[in-house]
Amino acid sequence: MCAQHDTGTRNRTFDWSRMVRLVSLCLVLLMGTACWGTPAAEPEPTATVAQTAPTPTLLPPPTPTAVTASVLTRAMTTSVSLPITAELVPAAVPTNTLGVTAAGQSTSNIALPTVTGAECSLEADLDLAGYEDLPQRMGCPLEPANFDPVGINEFGPGPQFDRFMLWFGSELKIYVLLPDKRWTVYDDMWSEDQPLFTCNPLDITPASPPLPRRGFNKIWCTVDGLQEIMGTVIIEERLCQHAVVQRFEQGRLLACYEDATIRYIRLLDDGTWDTELTR
Repeated sequence: MCAQHDTGTRNRTFDWSRMVRLVSLCLVLLMGTACWGTPAAEPEPTATVAQTAPTPTLLPPPTPTAVTASVLTRAMTTSVSLPITAELVPAAVPTNTLGVTAAGQSTSNIALPTVTGAECSLEADLDLAGYEDLPQRMGCPLEPANFDPVGINEFGPGPQFDRFMLWFGSELKIYVLLPDKRWTVYDDMWSEDQPLFTCNPLDITPASPPLPRRGFNKIWCTVDGLQEIMGTVIIEERLCQHAVVQRFEQGRLLACYEDATIRYIRLLDDGTWDTELTR
């Protein structure tokens, strides 16, 4: 019995020792876990996203709108008022005008046909070369120039005279250039055996000026109403120092040279006239 009792005692003692060791081991393990904690998990790798340019969004093309006839009509008839400025106003272009017709109607907007000297079979006389735009304003010459004497007398107030009498020695006619830019022509009925003054309505000592004389005076005295239209003279009549007359398609051109001046006078076939004085 004693032997059994000892054996049982050893067995119980052994079991207790193992239990103590196990408990100690567990305590050690628990203490280690509390101090060191759970190891941190490895961070997952972050994916690198490539930076690319954004894809542009294309807009759909505009839908064409049908234009109706009413829209076109409205656009064509709509007027726009623009301020008148120097830029909008074109520079003035010189035109060849005829002045006034024989009936007294203005023809200032009638342009003569464009002609160049190269198109003419005859040439204008060189003494007429100073007349600007001669081919365009007179057309082609119809005959050579003549240099017969021409008498001239200005009437009315000066110095820019607006009425004249001309005597053409080649024709023995007197042309009366009226202030309304019409001209008329008369036969020269005066001769050297007649008095210088056919009439003297001013009842003064006959003298020129203020009275015209010779053939000019006779026309001035005998044509009804001409004295009132023409007035008196402030310069006596005289011959051009050098006269050039040439006929053109549009009429006749006279160049009257006096001292340092040239007076050009156009006698157009429509019964009108104009003049230019150059120095």
